[in-house]
Amino acid sequence: MKLERIIGHEHIVTALRRMVEEERVAHAYLFAGPSGVGKATVAGAFAAALLCRQPRSGDACGQCRDCLQVAGENHPDLHRILPDGSSIKIEQVREMLRRLVLRPYQGERQVHLVMDADLMTAGAANCLLKTLEEPPPGAVLILITARPQALLPTVVSRCQVFTFHPLSVAAVAAILDRELSLPPAEAQTLARLSGGCPGRALQMAAVEGGYGAEREKVLELAVMMGRATGGEALSLAASWAEDKQRALAGLELLQMWYRDLLVWRETGDGEMLINRDRREAIAREAARYDRGGLLSRIRAIEETRNSLAVNVNTRLALEMLFLGLAGTGSPAVAAGAALG
Repeated sequence: MKLERIIGHEHIVTALRRMVEEERVAHAYLFAGPSGVGKATVAGAFAAALLCRQPRSGDACGQCRDCLQVAGENHPDLHRILPDGSSIKIEQVREMLRRLVLRPYQGERQVHLVMDADLMTAGAANCLLKTLEEPPPGAVLILITARPQALLPTVVSRCQVFTFHPLSVAAVAAILDRELSLPPAEAQTLARLSGGCPGRALQMAAVEGGYGAEREKVLELAVMMGRATGGEALSLAASWAEDKQRALAGLELLQMWYRDLLVWRETGDGEMLINRDRREAIAREAARYDRGGLLSRIRAIEETRNSLAVNVNTRLALEMLFLGLAGTGSPAVAAGAALG
């Protein structure tokens, strides 16, 4: 991937190309933004430009040996540090530092991409800090994170920070068209559901059996939930708890559904809906809830999603949530509070 092929993030791409062209490359960068927004894609394209022997207008040529190696993911001076389990450990950072003190194999630079940098242990972060304070010649570190607030402030302060924001629906749809040649209507729907994050849209499109079918199931459940008994809610929770990742994806869809009900109730503007192709059902269901009930549902789902991300008991979390969602009044149980 070349920088010129990046769709969206124009101001960031322009700034990075100018740095390469004017040879004003910093030793450390922090790419921050939502998961799937395109940070890693831009970082990879930037790395290609940094390692290219014949960059053109601040971008990789795409034809030289270095560019072909980057594309083939076998360039000896490009390294990716990934979490080992749930964290990036101090041993991984020390191994990176051992490489950094050596001369680059082929060119003038070494580029290290630290994925999910917020998962560094305290020891790993402090170890990295020493290198950021006294970087070796030719070393370029790119830290990538969806949670910059979880990084040590001293680490952040020694990086040039680029903040990535969600893309427009049109930009995400254009990426889906280029990568998957999806029909325009399907691309538009996925783009809206992705929240401006093309990586998430591509993941949705890759769901086995079709994302549309999975979405249909969740939306049917959302309508049913307004009429569910406590026993039915517990049964649904048990079913969802069998697959945590699928449950997380379903909760996101469920949250979007209640968000659309609230938007319709407050504005009646169909153009503001995420699930525009369900406008009639949204108008019908929105009339059954009051504003407080919808806001409580959206908050309860958000709390449960956050709780599941830190490995609480999945079934218990879903049971508390679904019991609260059953019916049309304000949830009687706050899922997050119930989980402690």
